[in-house]
Amino acid sequence: MSRAALLVLADGRFPAGGHAHSGGAEAAVRAGRITDAASLEAFCRGRLHTSGVVAACVAAAAALGVDPGELD
Repeated sequence: MSRAALLVLADGRFPAGGHAHSGGAEAAVRAGRITDAASLEAFCRGRLHTSGVVAACVAAAAALGVDPGELD
């Protein structure tokens, strides 16, 4: 096992409680949307530009009393 894979596996078990999450990269690879370094960069930039907006929408919906099961 590579050192990087071992760190990702161990990350969620560290006392800090961190975790690794791809943000859907595996699904994008399977769907053919990530095929090389350039498309991976575009995917990551898209995630950076939309993750805050999505988190804010989910937080607003939770504050309004939307069922947590539906938010998941």
